Parts: sequence; C-alpha cells; structure tokens
Amino acid sequence: MAEPQRHTFETPGHVALRVEIPAGSLTVETWSEPRVEVVVVPGRDDDRSLRAAEATSVTASARAGRHEVGVRAPKREGRLSIGLGRGPELAVTVRCPEGSDVDHTTHSADLEARGTLGALTVASASGDSRVEDVKSLALTTASGDLTAGAVTGSLTVKSASGDVDVRSVGGTGTVNTVSGDVRLGQTGAGVKVNSVSGDVELEAAGGSVAVGSVSGDVEVAALPGLVLWIDAQSVSGDMRSELEVGDEPAGGAEVPVDLRVRTVSGDVRLSRSRAVAR
Repeated sequence: MAEPQRHTFETPGHVALRVEIPAGSLTVETWSEPRVEVVVVPGRDDDRSLRAAEATSVTASARAGRHEVGVRAPKREGRLSIGLGRGPELAVTVRCPEGSDVDHTTHSADLEARGTLGALTVASASGDSRVEDVKSLALTTASGDLTAGAVTGSLTVKSASGDVDVRSVGGTGTVNTVSGDVRLGQTGAGVKVNSVSGDVELEAAGGSVAVGSVSGDVEVAALPGLVLWIDAQSVSGDMRSELEVGDEPAGGAEVPVDLRVRTVSGDVRLSRSRAVAR
C-alpha cells in the first residue's frame, strides 16, 4: 500500500471544500480548530487506485478571508480513460472547521459527514450520503441514498431511485424522485415532494405541504395546532384522514396553511403528528 498523501492548511476564516473523486469514499469530520487536514489513500490495493491516489491534487487558496481547499482526482490515466475496465477508488478523509461548505462531485463514492457543515452540495451517480447537521443541502443523484440529520435551511433533492431520509428541515424543502422513498421528520416551512412510485412520509409537517405521486403511498402528519386547508385527492387509492374538519378559522385566528396531496393509485393517510422521536 502506498504512503498516504497528507496535507495541512491553516484556515482562519470561512472554508469552502471541493472534492472530485470517481469512486471510493469521502469522510468529512468537523472540529473547532482553524485548519484543514486532508488525507488521500487508495481505496483498493491495485495499480489504478495507487496511481490515482499519487496523482490526486490537493490545493488551497485564500480570497478575502475565504479559504478554498480542493481535492481533485485525475480524470484520465495516461492515454486510457479510467472508464475502461474497473476504475480507481480513493479514500479521502478531511477534518475541517465547523460550518465549512462542502461541494462533492463523484460517480460512486460514498460520503459520510460528522459534525456541523455549512452548505453541502452533492452530485453523484450512485454514491450514498450520510450526514449529520448542515445549514443547507442540495443533492443530485441517480441512485444514491441520502440520510441526514438536521437541515437548518433549505433542502433540495433530485433523485431517480435513491431513498431520502432527513430528520428535520428548517427551511423550504423540495424533493423530486422517480422510485425512491422519501421520509422527512419535522419541517418548519413549505415542503414540495413529487414521486412516481416511491412512498412519501412527512412525520411532522409544520408548514405548507404539496405532494404529488402516481403509485406511491403518501402519509402526512401535521403538527398539533397547525390550522390546515386540506385538498387531497386520489384516483383509485384509498383515502384516510384523522384530521378534524371544520369551517374557516374565526376572525383573528391563525391563517391556515395548504396541505395538498395528489395521487393516481397510491393510498393517502392524513393525521396529527405525535412527539418527534427521531
């Protein structure tokens, strides 16, 4: 096994990390120190991975108090595309200050982030992402799964078949998927979810909801006390609601928020949420 690449950068300010690797794994851990540490090793003990690890560039630059750290694997090996045969795998480990922004581009590398990040952007074909707390999260993937803790700001997900599981979303949330299942915990602002065949579960909706599905089942539990304007329809799926139905709120009462659900054959269940357990 080749010696690992090790790099340390002093970063007394905001940090933006950009990682571009084809496959393998990216592990990001935040800490309170004003520096970034990067370690790059081969993800497999083969010639392609060894050469890719040696050729991976790790750079740092500073602009007006903003520190940019880049980790970029080579896109081609000599005269041969890495897409011919089994491509290289890298294992990249980064320690960075809390609140750092991370931009991760990959074909199939998995991401694991521990601690609190700033803005997280992920573009992958099949790599899974497991993250703890982030300020905002934007994910584009074909089949990678997403598991996240608290997203204090906005959540944007575009996926074909990857599952989405997020504990809480403080800002607006938009999720578009074909066959992946979607589960969101407590939401504080508007949420829009569109799915073809994936199931959708909103455990504790605290704002407006708009869900569209063809054959996936939909479950929405609204926070206690939230006044709702309900518009739910299904062509052939079963409809079940445990929500109270009444007239418009009296003068001075809370303005209702929209709860809109549309399915073709998926079942729909509406209810009040209990205490959020996750």
